[in-house]
Amino acid sequence: MIKILLDTDIGGDIDDAMCLAYLLREPRCRLLGVTTVCGEPEKRAAVADAICRAAGREVPVVAGTDGTLQPVPVYPTPEGAGALERWPHGEFKKGDAPEFLYRHISENPGEAVLIAIGNMTNIAMLFRRHPDAPGLLRGLYTMNGYFGAEPLPDPTYNWNSWADPLASKEVFAAKVSTYRAVPLEVTDLLTIKAGEARELFPKSTPLLQAVMDFGGAWLESTGKLTLHDPLAAVSVFYPEVCSFERGRVEVETENRDNMGGTAFTPDSFGSVEIARSVDRERFYQVLRDTLCPAG
Repeated sequence: MIKILLDTDIGGDIDDAMCLAYLLREPRCRLLGVTTVCGEPEKRAAVADAICRAAGREVPVVAGTDGTLQPVPVYPTPEGAGALERWPHGEFKKGDAPEFLYRHISENPGEAVLIAIGNMTNIAMLFRRHPDAPGLLRGLYTMNGYFGAEPLPDPTYNWNSWADPLASKEVFAAKVSTYRAVPLEVTDLLTIKAGEARELFPKSTPLLQAVMDFGGAWLESTGKLTLHDPLAAVSVFYPEVCSFERGRVEVETENRDNMGGTAFTPDSFGSVEIARSVDRERFYQVLRDTLCPAG
């Protein structure tokens, strides 16, 4: 069993919900808790709790910060939270996500893997308050960064970095024994059409029904499914799904036209490994087998 902590901006894009669902069903995962980040974290916590309940699980959930270390001009809201009226869930007030994370990390030295799939604010605050936290982690896996050859249409496409550039910069510099990041140009390779997604992941269980209910509006509006966040989680348990390269990552925190932009330099002594490729067929096989087991 691998002890997992999940930090997420669940409540909008369906891939956060799919990531949580995967962790709830992965037999080698012991999910210690979930923290939320970004606008209206209380509603995001309620969504996470509802999905856990749909899986028949009780998992500690903490509503984290909705602020950022570096001010950004938007306050994103969880548009999928409207489905809460159809699913049992708890009510949440804003909590102290960094302290919750540190308690579990310090109680499980060298054993806990932290998966961060939203903006990096909670994680950067954790590392600021507790400089020993990175060294206590078994691993840090993030969905963050873009290192593709073509420029992005807009800096916001690199959302998890853009939404708090300074936090992203500080987390990329952290020294963790195993630190792996799956960037946008790799996760984009996992894109499938909405119709194919419905066939791959039918509403055959209450868990998948909840995932599709909370993320259905996103699926309908975009007409596609890109499973950015689940790749970070799957790569914890199936590291062969991605190839990685070690190096250093710099994050732009001053130039507005490239705010949150990430640049990679290969370095055998670097602090982070970034995914360079993904076995798309293997990834979807793992996810489907886990969420839709035969029989």
